[in-house]
Parts: sequence; structure tokens; C-alpha cells
Amino acid sequence: MSIQTAIKLATSAHFGMNREGEVPLPYVTHPIEVLLNLRFVGGVTDVEILCAAVLHDTVEGESLTLEQIETEFGVRVRSLVAELTRVEPSADQIVGLKKDEIWQLRAGMLIDEVSKMSADAQLIKLADRLANVREAHRTKSGRKLKRYLGQTERILQVVPRSVNKALWDAIATELIRK
Repeated sequence: MSIQTAIKLATSAHFGMNREGEVPLPYVTHPIEVLLNLRFVGGVTDVEILCAAVLHDTVEGESLTLEQIETEFGVRVRSLVAELTRVEPSADQIVGLKKDEIWQLRAGMLIDEVSKMSADAQLIKLADRLANVREAHRTKSGRKLKRYLGQTERILQVVPRSVNKALWDAIATELIRK
């Protein structure tokens, strides 16, 4: 197992996908930013956690399966990626809902998922949210930014600061930028 292998797999899984923004970067830059946040902001050196961070979005895009991740990286990495993979509302859950109501449903589901994660998955989620909130400051404005920052505050309410004080504090600092 190596971080380089995880980066190679994530690059392949996210090939052709881009981040938001005026000059969008390849999507793989996001999981690499999450990796860097863990390593250099959070001080994390656990290779399995770092590999799971790089792979955290690969199952959501249906590019990889959890079984493929387990074969290459083992049970712990698979479990972490599974915990970090978003559960989306079903078609039945969103029928008749307005766009804002769907967003609220998804946000509530996310907070519930995060509150039930293991401490290691919450650690990766903090690094992920730090990357995303920094991105939000660059790509969102007005109501969308305010709503996203509010969701981030809710995440900090359910993830104990003791999971990783440096990452938690970095997110709190980003919220002050409002």
C-alpha cells in the first residue's frame, strides 16, 4: 500500500472531472488537497488514513467499488472510504421537493452521517471540509456561501475538536472570514 498508488488510482477514477471555478482544475486536485491538509495542517502520518483521504470521493462517482479499494489497500481503508461516501436521497425522498428543500434534506443527511462516523473518518472529513470551505470562499457568494458556511458550522458542532485541533481550528478560522 502506498500513497502514490492511491493518487494514481484517484487520478484515474476522477479523470475528465473538474472542480468548480473560473478556471477549473482537474478534480483530482481536491483529494490531493485533502491529503495535504491532513499531513501538513493536521500532522497526520498514518498511511492508511492518508490513502483513504485520497480515495474518499472515488466511490461516490462510481469510478471504483469498495471491493476494489479493499483489494488494493485493505479493510481499514475500505471502511474509511465507505464511511466517507455520501448517501444521497432517493427519488422517492425528493419527489415534489423544491431545490432548496432538496438541499436541506441532503444537508441534514450529511450532518447525520458525520455524527455517526468513526474518529478517523471524522478526521478525514475535517480535512475535506477545510478544502471545501476554502474553495467555497472562491466559488460561492451571497446566499449559497452563507448556507454552505452554516452547514460547516453544523459539522463543527458534531465533530469534537479533539479529533484534530489543528484542522478543526483551521475550519473555524475560515468561518470567521465570512
